[in-house]
Amino acid sequence: MEMNKESDQSQLTSVQEDQKGYFFLSTRMERIVFLVLMTLISAAPLIFKDSLPAHADWHSHATNAYHFKRAFWQGQYLPRWLDTMLYGYGMPKFNYYAPLFYYMYVAVDLIFRNPFYSMKWLIVLTMVLCTVFGYLYLKRHGSSIACSLAMLFVIFSPAIHAYTYNNNFPTNTLAIPFIFLTLYGIDSFNKEKDFDLKSFLITASGYSLTVLSHLASAFLFSLLLIPYFFLSLMMYKTKKFIKWFFLSMSMGAALSACYLLPASLETNFVHTEVVSRGAGWDYSKNFMYTYLDRLPSDGYYWGIFDHRFYEMSNALFCIAALICLVILLSNQDRLKNYFKEPFRINIAITMFVLSFLMTTPVSIFVWVMIKQMKTLQFPWRFISFILPFGAVVMVYAFDLISKLSKEKIAFSGYRFLSYSIAIVFGLLFYVDFVNVFRWYWVSEPNFIRHSIYVVWQNKEYQPNLTGDPNWEQIDYGRDFSPTVLSSNPSSDITILKWLSHDRLFQVVSDVSHSIRLRTFYFPGWNVYIDGQQVSVSMHPRTGAMNFEVPPGKHDIEMKFENTSLRKTATYISFAAFALYIYLLLRLFPKKQILVTQSVSNDEEKKSEEESNIPQEVPTV
Repeated sequence: MEMNKESDQSQLTSVQEDQKGYFFLSTRMERIVFLVLMTLISAAPLIFKDSLPAHADWHSHATNAYHFKRAFWQGQYLPRWLDTMLYGYGMPKFNYYAPLFYYMYVAVDLIFRNPFYSMKWLIVLTMVLCTVFGYLYLKRHGSSIACSLAMLFVIFSPAIHAYTYNNNFPTNTLAIPFIFLTLYGIDSFNKEKDFDLKSFLITASGYSLTVLSHLASAFLFSLLLIPYFFLSLMMYKTKKFIKWFFLSMSMGAALSACYLLPASLETNFVHTEVVSRGAGWDYSKNFMYTYLDRLPSDGYYWGIFDHRFYEMSNALFCIAALICLVILLSNQDRLKNYFKEPFRINIAITMFVLSFLMTTPVSIFVWVMIKQMKTLQFPWRFISFILPFGAVVMVYAFDLISKLSKEKIAFSGYRFLSYSIAIVFGLLFYVDFVNVFRWYWVSEPNFIRHSIYVVWQNKEYQPNLTGDPNWEQIDYGRDFSPTVLSSNPSSDITILKWLSHDRLFQVVSDVSHSIRLRTFYFPGWNVYIDGQQVSVSMHPRTGAMNFEVPPGKHDIEMKFENTSLRKTATYISFAAFALYIYLLLRLFPKKQILVTQSVSNDEEKKSEEESNIPQEVPTV
């Protein structure tokens, strides 16, 4: 009888679904296919054009990728020093610059074996990651259809679409999916548990990957997590959340410590270009709605579709979020009836408004007060945080409109706002695509040539070791000194090995002499003569390495080794990773035990039911 009831119920459900008819995006597979298709459409120029978009920084990112891969395969598995940079003086680029994107480049290049196509498909992969993790985060807050519609704005948003083409190698864009992942972990916290291991691991991994993707975004994200923590605490109202939050953030910082600590604590060796120009550098050009910095000769069309600043794209995304914000604010009395956790809407609104204000001149005092923000260059970096919070505002607004449409109320105003949002999305799609096709595109030969042979570099990560106040005026491009120079003209120098972090050469001289190495004496470089470490001095102006060599034949080895700070940071990362794997393994067996227990319980119930069935007594 029970089996017949279940079958009748399933048939009734299927009949009801057939009566409802077909609805777009009603199934999970349909939503996945739709969002992936939209992502591929947004990346269509990359996929189908046999070239890459160019920007002022494209050669820098391409050069970083090539030389990072070169250093990695030479055995520098935590690359920090790139030897050919700055005309052969080298540069500690990846002692400060987040490396995750370049590790991904090394992995993808194993498949394509071509730097051009590896670059193209890695950018597409980044956009797909934004779609996947973005939908995962939004699904935590709303219905499937509302999340799918909000994801359209995410997929074609300036923070993903335009910046991908703007930077060519979008390290800051890679941080966005992991920002989504971190927020998903925080919002998934279960206050009923003593310690929510699942959300702890998600939050820790998301935060660490954000740090390893883009340090500037991670720094601003850390600042924004302060108000986000207090707002979330008002909702959870438990000490468990405080313990869980700080432990997960600490675990994330420990996982990324191998690059986070050197980048944070060895900055005294690098004076960036931005710091030398002062706070709020280039601020006026990043105000969302201004065209005041345009030249009159550029014309209105160029003012809208400016491939440098994207004011219009940013404005359109924010206008859509602001329309949704108005819908939510005008229905505050209804939110408790329609949403299980209405305070999450207030959190999303607060964080969106805060991120929005940080992109405008209203926030200038913050950039002046917080010293570290002087090195972050542009207020538009906060668009990376407008994106998740603005998208969540959209999700709640779409769900609210859907619920209100089922009630007998005057719906004409909401219908008008819905049409307005659709029009804004169409404009966003149009503006972004026009921006994309206005690029100067780089062909494969030009891209590879610039990747391999460009040895000059901007001064943002150039070490200033001598303390010379005029260090920016040193023109290393006019320094034509040899790589290894002896004070004895008759000495014989034979290079036996020359890698990015390990060099070996042989010197023969009949008198004692000094050797000058055309390499910055950055902390970590050590010199060994016949296996014995020797003291090294530094050229007072260029920062090159000098040391004394006794007469005779000697083997001289240069090694770029970890300082005590870098060693400690690396050990912290390895220990944190081992602990993370241990906790991850603890998480999965629990699920298996629960499954086996449920199966065993079902078997016990089944056996009990069978034992309770009355047995027929045979009659004679």
